[in-house]
Amino acid sequence: MKIKNLVMFLTMLGSFCVFSGIQAQSTGPKREVGLQFSSLDLDGSSFSAFFKKEKKENVYRRIRFATGDLGLGIQEEFTNFNFQVAFAIGREKRKELDDKLVFYHGPEFSALFSAYANSEDDLAFNIRPRFGWVFGLQHSFNERWGINIETIPTVYVGATINDINEGLFFGAGGSTTVSLGIVRKF
Repeated sequence: MKIKNLVMFLTMLGSFCVFSGIQAQSTGPKREVGLQFSSLDLDGSSFSAFFKKEKKENVYRRIRFATGDLGLGIQEEFTNFNFQVAFAIGREKRKELDDKLVFYHGPEFSALFSAYANSEDDLAFNIRPRFGWVFGLQHSFNERWGINIETIPTVYVGATINDINEGLFFGAGGSTTVSLGIVRKF
């Protein structure tokens, strides 16, 4: 009788674990990847890739990586090279507006690095730490695909080491981008 009760208890415990595991897996995607475009021509910093992971309910960590202005120009005896890369990390809070539309917002810290060189040994390096606040809307077509539109008003400070004008220059400013994105959820 004790063995029968033990087998029944283990069977019920195993069933509970299996069914609770199935329910936990069916709650929906918790990570997203995608591409964002801020202009139709693919020069400059007009596109970026992102990864988002849910940390707790309706709070996501976002990581964004952008390259742009990668160029090489060759003209007879003159050559120039330019390069720009940016990295951003932030947090976004989400609020469902309806069953397919979500509003999100949150802080984003980023850094932009660029370099320029030419055949006349002129060099310039620029670094810009930036802080912005993300505002976005995301529409889900289904549980795996969606689109988003977001804007990031940003303020920054920057330093440029410049051989062309021989010096170190500091500056500050602000910018706002608007991007349209394609989202894959998993």
